[in-house]
Amino acid sequence: MADTTGRPKRFRPATFAGLVLLVSGGAILLYDRFSPAFSYEEATVPAAEWAALEPGGAFPVTALTRYTLRQGEASVPLTVADYRDGRNQSYRATLFPAAPGDPAGRLRHDSWRAAGEAIVRHTDDNALFLAWWDDAQRIRFLGGRDTWLDQPAAAAFPNGAERSVWEKVAGGFTAVPESSRRLARWLSMDADTALTEMKAQLPADRPVYMLVCLDDLARLGEMEALAGIRLPFEAARFPGGDMHGQIASVQQWARQDVDQASYLVQQIPGAGVRAWRITTPQGRETLLARLLPFTTSLARPLPRAQTVYQSGWGSYITIYALNFGEGKM
Repeated sequence: MADTTGRPKRFRPATFAGLVLLVSGGAILLYDRFSPAFSYEEATVPAAEWAALEPGGAFPVTALTRYTLRQGEASVPLTVADYRDGRNQSYRATLFPAAPGDPAGRLRHDSWRAAGEAIVRHTDDNALFLAWWDDAQRIRFLGGRDTWLDQPAAAAFPNGAERSVWEKVAGGFTAVPESSRRLARWLSMDADTALTEMKAQLPADRPVYMLVCLDDLARLGEMEALAGIRLPFEAARFPGGDMHGQIASVQQWARQDVDQASYLVQQIPGAGVRAWRITTPQGRETLLARLLPFTTSLARPLPRAQTVYQSGWGSYITIYALNFGEGKM
């Protein structure tokens, strides 16, 4: 996305705009006071169609619902599964169905399916996972593991219309928003400080894992609202089919106005590449940046976060085993 001079433009990580960026490969809707009204449609997916969507999961699905979120000409489709776990508790999870004609959706579906299998393979029943709420819902459904939180906090959605629909999509807001605020604060803090706080506040008798996904960057607006801080991340799309030329353009863009280029790139089938850059030295040291595959983070892995699984498609999903021992990073 660029302005009329061709210079990539700052991406405002409002929630809906971030999701449009996620699913479309680059088209976004910037928020201002003249933005069109937000709306959504809800439809039950007939049971006869479930097999074709390949919902999978560690527990049987009891219902599938398709939501279509709209604002102006932009729209985001979401498929939500209702299920009951082994303790007969009701949960929801937003999934990426294996819909034909949607290669990016298929990649997300396959990547999450493989991640669920890796969770079962690499962790035991006592594992506790930290992840943003929508990732956490998929962890519980696909891998059957406990999560530190799996519902969003109402305060993450300043826009009232969005807040109403996310409450419905997520199966309600958490009654204890402090966990969401803590996670948002940890992700936006210096990584070493964050891990020290996490050691003091998380259970000492359970192995703790953390899952991050490139799509978490579409949730920056939520994290900022909860942490009360503006994160120095910017996004741009580079269209075309010449990967080498795109990377050269990304590198040039990433070096603009910063002392050290820090960026990550994700190829979007049929839509070029999407790139993110970090614009301040402090931003490069945040836990979120250190866990995601930015170039500066790949050069300096976190000693206290051991990679136990990483998917393809530009390291789309990474699972870390957290070691809360002492030591600078």
